[in-house]
Amino acid sequence: MIAAAALLSILALVAIVTIAVSLRSVVEDEKRTESQLHDLHTPTVTYAVPNGVDPVVFAVALKRAGYLSIVTEVGSSQGLLVRCETGDRERLRHVLDDVVSTHDTPARTLYHAVFEDER
Repeated sequence: MIAAAALLSILALVAIVTIAVSLRSVVEDEKRTESQLHDLHTPTVTYAVPNGVDPVVFAVALKRAGYLSIVTEVGSSQGLLVRCETGDRERLRHVLDDVVSTHDTPARTLYHAVFEDER
């Protein structure tokens, strides 16, 4: 009985340490991404996410397409800060348009992604 309790305690401790190390890794990756995107030498664009759509949906689509992004504030709404070379805007715009077209939102009809520096 004591051996079983000791084994469960050890397993719980190992699980806690594993979770803590995993979370730390995630936080460090997020910090690295944030510092890279806020670097003045990194070409970025800011995209205001349409109301009613979770910015994480866009972030996942962008990551799958090979873009580095973080959620940020754009005025009173949420947006994404995306690493994007000047010549790659149309490809990025296409990825964002595809996300909006797959969601049932008012912005879906005749939508064309516009970046904050184009407003």
